Amino acid sequence: MTAIMRTVGVAAVLAVSTIVGAAGAVSGASNNNTFKPLAGVSLHLGSKHAIGYFVKGKDVCQLTLVVGEEPVGDEIPAVTPTRFSAAIEAGRAARFDTGGGTQLQFSCAPRATAMTVETLDQVAYTAPRK
Repeated sequence: MTAIMRTVGVAAVLAVSTIVGAAGAVSGASNNNTFKPLAGVSLHLGSKHAIGYFVKGKDVCQLTLVVGEEPVGDEIPAVTPTRFSAAIEAGRAARFDTGGGTQLQFSCAPRATAMTVETLDQVAYTAPRK
């Protein structure tokens, strides 16, 4: 698959996120959102936009997440969005770096019945001298 076709495909996924939003996706950039299997989530994170969903497995949340530049009008983003996939065990969490100064933490509920996403600000860390 060429880079152009991949970009067009991902742009189509981002465009579909608007339709998914009308069909029950959790939307916004609040600090804590809970969503059900296949419901979808759309997060506006400043210059970045993340969309995703999860499928319930046996005590595991199979998360798919796409992070890209925030769309501007009808323009196709110049940078190719990044797709993440993760199997998160029930009761556990995983963090994803959006590349825009924030991290997204996805927590899988017991029995994988729901997921919670939390936006976290990244803070620089320097280890103390020994």
